[in-house]
Amino acid sequence: MSDNLWSDGQLFDPAITDTRKPWQGRKDDPTPFERGMEGSARAAQKWTDLEKKWVDEAIELVALVQDTFTADDIWAQIAGRVRVTKGLAGRLNAARHRGMIEPTGQVTFARRGGDHDHAQRLAVWRSLLRKGR
Repeated sequence: MSDNLWSDGQLFDPAITDTRKPWQGRKDDPTPFERGMEGSARAAQKWTDLEKKWVDEAIELVALVQDTFTADDIWAQIAGRVRVTKGLAGRLNAARHRGMIEPTGQVTFARRGGDHDHAQRLAVWRSLLRKGR
């Protein structure tokens, strides 16, 4: 199963606020993906439209200048301009669906430090905007 499909097979688009909970009414629990995407969507809703725009612009900027990157690189671009939330995952997935980036399948540990690091594992993303460079 694709890592960005709801368990009912529909593609999850984090650019659209999807408040449905497809596991409601099912006997099984939500998948980890469903739980994670719901949390990311909720977190991103805490950002203003301007903050979401800044995050999307930071993702595009980093994708234009780096072959591979992590969320740490995005946070470095927007430091102090937006509140740190888990909403960045949803914005990265939106950029993925727009054809700007793709996951490499690799992970690394967060290196930004501070209150929001906690040595979490971060996906490594590949820019699709730099192909042929």
